[in-house]
Amino acid sequence: SGIGNAYSDEILLHAKLTPVKRTGQLSDDEIERLYHSAQAILVDYADRIRAEVGDGFPSKVTAFRPDMGVHGKYNQPCPMCGSPVQRIVYSSNEVNYCATCQNGGKCLADRSLSRLLKDDWPRTIEELDGDE
Repeated sequence: SGIGNAYSDEILLHAKLTPVKRTGQLSDDEIERLYHSAQAILVDYADRIRAEVGDGFPSKVTAFRPDMGVHGKYNQPCPMCGSPVQRIVYSSNEVNYCATCQNGGKCLADRSLSRLLKDDWPRTIEELDGDE
């Protein structure tokens, strides 16, 4: 068992890291941000869940928590900048991210849609909004 998609989405947003960068390509600064963000997010959500259930065990464990910033929030405003949350769908999973905060305003290609739309696939938030 690992961190999972929900918390990895939140950790990467907090660290302001793109979800597609390989770990071997991270700079020392990015590694430090990732480390501190992982600690902060996991401790925060562990504390929240403990506060909700007290000494008990959660009756329903779900990855979709209403207080999450990007996970499960496709097309809703990013809590940090207000840009619409984007997603990459692959297999039966998805990655949710903020193109502005995490990828310099560039939308990442979703394999299924970008193949279909080809040159019409929006490359930036501005193109997505129709401002370009």
